[in-house]
Amino acid sequence: MTAAPPENLRIAIVFFGITRSLRYTLDSITHNVIAPARALSADVGLFGHFYDQSRIYNPRSGEAGPLDRNEYRLLPLDKVERESPGECLADYPIEDLMRNGDYWKDKFRSFGNLVHQLHSLHRATLLAEAYRPDILIFARPDLYYMNSFSPWLQDLARDPAPQVLVPHWALWRGLNDRLALARGADTIAAYGHRVKMMLEYCADGRMLHSEQLLKYALRDHKTRMIPLHASRVRSNGLVVIEDFRPGLGAGGGRETLPFDAFIAAQAAQPPVEA
Repeated sequence: MTAAPPENLRIAIVFFGITRSLRYTLDSITHNVIAPARALSADVGLFGHFYDQSRIYNPRSGEAGPLDRNEYRLLPLDKVERESPGECLADYPIEDLMRNGDYWKDKFRSFGNLVHQLHSLHRATLLAEAYRPDILIFARPDLYYMNSFSPWLQDLARDPAPQVLVPHWALWRGLNDRLALARGADTIAAYGHRVKMMLEYCADGRMLHSEQLLKYALRDHKTRMIPLHASRVRSNGLVVIEDFRPGLGAGGGRETLPFDAFIAAQAAQPPVEA
């Protein structure tokens, strides 16, 4: 017989990086991430770390233009940290990490973006850990979440074993690093603080790589891959058409749809099965 979720379950949700497109993604975050957590527990905390920047320029994603510096306020956060981009680079052995090469071959621009993302994740995780959660949801604010987190939150609520759930698509010979649900303090720390493992990961000559670093960080932790789907939304409202087939997938797909067309296409699709 399956056990019922404990009454004193505590859930934290962390958001990190650049809000970028929160005005487009907020509805999906509210209905598919926050609401399922609150339906399961009366003790849900929301935490965030964001970069305070007014413009974006990313040739790899094709993004360029202004950002709303106050967009993060759309989220009902309990605690939030903000910092200027670039400051965090002094905290890490950047020159040592760069010696192994530039995986993306874009003059270390994507490399720098990854370090910023990992640092932001680290800071947001620290805020959440002070809340002492049983379950922690890691959620990028620039993703449109297509299916509810509810089934997997219920799984983790009923099973106290330390574990982490990640999407089963866009693996890139590692693990999809865009979102996750984790249970257990050590597992939460391994996922959220993997910025501390960068130098160790690169010690044998490997170039820093996001998905492969995550696989390395979780190598000693139970990991399950699940059909949880979410698409990246650019700052201009263009939605990246992801490849959700299990495995490598297109990962870095370039095809996009305007947000309204994307929503219309989603309405015509059958729901994702848990």
